[in-house]
Amino acid sequence: MTEHVTIREAARRCGVSDKTIQRAIQAGTLPARYPQPNRCEIAIRDLERRLPGHLSRHSPEPLEQRVAELEQRVQQLEHQVAELLTRPTVPKPQRRVKTQERMTGPLPTQFVPLLAFARHHNVAESKVQTHAGMGLLPVKRGNWTDVDGTVVALALDAQGRAAFSQLYHGVPPFVECKQCPH
Repeated sequence: MTEHVTIREAARRCGVSDKTIQRAIQAGTLPARYPQPNRCEIAIRDLERRLPGHLSRHSPEPLEQRVAELEQRVQQLEHQVAELLTRPTVPKPQRRVKTQERMTGPLPTQFVPLLAFARHHNVAESKVQTHAGMGLLPVKRGNWTDVDGTVVALALDAQGRAAFSQLYHGVPPFVECKQCPH
């Protein structure tokens, strides 16, 4: 009498997964019997006729051909890698480093003194300082000197001027200038 094994044991012996064995049975390339419901058995002699990897519907010739094609592709890729490694290196474009803003000395031309800007638009200096302290108004902090010799500790850049306009425009006693909105 022929000895039989389960799907799991057949997969272990062939070095493949249970699913591979099940697919081979369903495809008719591996005979099996069902002595009880939900119990599948495979004859060992049927397993011995097949080598690992030959349980699928593929015959050995196409597999060998596929391996040869893959080996050829690997050689092509190795050649491409070698070419890339021998190419002269192209220097990467240098990124511009953002210059750090001066925090002392003359007031940079892109800045305006916060308090003078507030007075120009008729907004209370205390209100502006409070909003700057709360972070509602983006200000630049430093120790600059304005053209008239006034010491400037808080200044606005273009983004700060736009935020100032947005925050105070239309709120009395705001006075619009020729350059509003900033």
